[in-house]
Amino acid sequence: MTKYSNEFKVKAIKMVLKGDSISHVAKILNMPNTASLRRWIFHYENGGISQLLHKNRKYTPIFKQKVIEYKWLHHLSLNQTAAKFSIPNTGTISTWEKLYSSYGFSGLVSKKRGRPSMKKSKSKNKVNKPKKELSYVEQLEQEVYQLRMENDLLKKWHALMKQWEKEGKH
Repeated sequence: MTKYSNEFKVKAIKMVLKGDSISHVAKILNMPNTASLRRWIFHYENGGISQLLHKNRKYTPIFKQKVIEYKWLHHLSLNQTAAKFSIPNTGTISTWEKLYSSYGFSGLVSKKRGRPSMKKSKSKNKVNKPKKELSYVEQLEQEVYQLRMENDLLKKWHALMKQWEKEGKH
């Protein structure tokens, strides 16, 4: 997959907006197909240049779940959903859907990758700083998140117990 600069994307969109067809612009700019250009135009139409050039964003599990459920509820395509929520890559939503279908809400939680960093040992003389107090809504969101995780865990445990009973391993 070719990476295109922001200037290139803006140039291509301006050509289409001036009246050139998408296939003609793709051909002039030596693009292998029109899919990328169509996606850029869709993002531009739904949020302007800022949405088109929007990159490297982290998403919360709750946001991911809202995106997936909104897509399913309104029967939207990946492109429409990505444009609606300012998500630059449709593959991101597709990945979330697969994880959500397979593992439920817990599949949307980011897992740390790689080798853990080497932390310096804490000094015993250091005073513990008080934690930042969360707002009422943040506390509720945190509680809902924890309850969903527990619920998913219990469902998996229950399914395992049923499977073991069927196999006579219990």
